[in-house]
Amino acid sequence: MQNSRLTFVSFTVKWCPYSRRLQDSFYEASELYKQKYPDRKTIWGNVKCEEQKELEEKYKIYKYPTLKVFFFGYLMTEYRGSRSAEELMEYVERMENTANLVKLNEVESLTQWQMHVVPQKGTLILWFPRGSPPFELILKAIALIHDRLTVVVPIATNLLEHEEHKLWFSLDGEHVQTFDGSITNFEEIAEWIKQKSLGMVRELTFENMEEFAEDGTPMLILLRKKDDNDSETNFKINPFMTDGSILKAVLRHYNKEIDDLPFLIIDQFVHSYLSPWNGDEIFANGNIKKFVADLFNEAHHRKYHKKLDDLMKKITDEIEKIEKESELEEKTTKDPGTVGKQESVFKQLKPAKTRYSFAKEEL
Repeated sequence: MQNSRLTFVSFTVKWCPYSRRLQDSFYEASELYKQKYPDRKTIWGNVKCEEQKELEEKYKIYKYPTLKVFFFGYLMTEYRGSRSAEELMEYVERMENTANLVKLNEVESLTQWQMHVVPQKGTLILWFPRGSPPFELILKAIALIHDRLTVVVPIATNLLEHEEHKLWFSLDGEHVQTFDGSITNFEEIAEWIKQKSLGMVRELTFENMEEFAEDGTPMLILLRKKDDNDSETNFKINPFMTDGSILKAVLRHYNKEIDDLPFLIIDQFVHSYLSPWNGDEIFANGNIKKFVADLFNEAHHRKYHKKLDDLMKKITDEIEKIEKESELEEKTTKDPGTVGKQESVFKQLKPAKTRYSFAKEEL
């Protein structure tokens, strides 16, 4: 796979009807692609998970079928779109074109890189001559996280003959960090870009929610109104932002309305915590940092269980109160007295002595 620019792999099992259905369209798409692009080295592959358990475990396949995309042997993303042959083929065509994956923003001078800063997106300054081996290698690494970065490059005519070549990354659009590793080591470059990109805010949607949930990492989520640009600008941390109107179930869960936006939560997939602030208070100095820090020092967890403990104590106290009241009522109930010898009232039912019938022994 490392010699192939793009590898498209389906992970299937025999017992799954959806896997069997996908195999037909996947094979059809691969044949159409090979006919249209006979010279391309794109690989279309299938992993039969019953027979290749090590690959199933390595790539964390938990559902079937699963489609994953590899770029020069490195896992890029998971395909979650339509599974028709036409859609599969169109998707691979788009992914094959680096120009579609990575938009290059040209500047004449290195001092102009801030012209292309996009809020909440990391900015990568790739200051190498266009078409040079380092330039092309870094582009491959950028493609692995293509949807998260703004890439700034010199104009094609600027060969940088008298300038130092640099690879910079900026998270806030003001400060830059310099890559000081080997410019020929793809793995090192890709890992550096990946680590630097972790601080970027990403938009959470129905389309990508499954991908982030599968990761299992706690999510810091700012639910805001769709046109709330101020919150987007103020939110400088590694969370997700989402349009609160598309997650109405979340609003109902927290007893919130659209007018209550924005508000902030942390979701661990076990427990979920709501920040104590609303609106502009969220972005007050240090509040978000404290909210996140309290997750890792377990302050949120302790508060959560304290609420449960308080509730259990309240229930226990109420039960004890009821039991005491019941005991008191029992003591104050009138004593029925002791059981004594009483004259029978049934003797009044004996036959009268003046009866006209005879008892058996009298006959």
